[in-house]
Amino acid sequence: MLKRKKAGSDGPKKEKEVLWQERNSELVALINERKIDGAMERAQELVEFVDKKFRGDTKEKATTYNNMGMVFFLARDFDMAEECFHDALNMRRRLFGDVHNEVAVILLNLAELYRTQAQEIFRANPVKAD
Repeated sequence: MLKRKKAGSDGPKKEKEVLWQERNSELVALINERKIDGAMERAQELVEFVDKKFRGDTKEKATTYNNMGMVFFLARDFDMAEECFHDALNMRRRLFGDVHNEVAVILLNLAELYRTQAQEIFRANPVKAD
């Protein structure tokens, strides 16, 4: 005998997507509030969640890696931020192609990362007038 889904039930796939959405919203709020420690903890949990629950490249996984990059960026860990942004960028390129708004968002994040790094280098090495 076949089991019928309850009305309104979308099954385990929808459950993990809803759970991801809730957790991601919490992470974005922590990032926006600049609560680095809480955001780092939530981001690490979310990366573990997407790596376990979502197979292959997915928009959820790419977004999670992008958000993890933002947390590292805010924490001034530029190497880890760059790594996360590149992982997200590669996933989004495989999902959407090279010319897509989802790809452009990551490119802008990388540009901001590089701009910030360059500014810090200039501040650390001021040019002296002769």
